[in-house]
Amino acid sequence: MTKKVTGVGFVRAPEGLRVAYRYAKIDDQGNITDSNIRGSYIDDSEETAAFLQGIEAAVLAHIGEG
Repeated sequence: MTKKVTGVGFVRAPEGLRVAYRYAKIDDQGNITDSNIRGSYIDDSEETAAFLQGIEAAVLAHIGEG
C-alpha cells in the first residue's frame, strides 16, 4: 500500500500555522483504494515558516509585488 499526497495548504490560524493535506491510498497493483483523505496539524517549526515565506515571496514576485 502506497500513500500519495494529492494536496497541501497552509492557513494562519489562532492556534498557529495549520498544515492541511489530502492524500490517496494506492494498492500494489496501482488501484486507488481510497482518495480525498484529509487531515491537518499545527506546525510551529522554523523550517516550515521559512519555506512558507519563500513561497509567498515567489508569488508576490510573480504578481509584480516583490
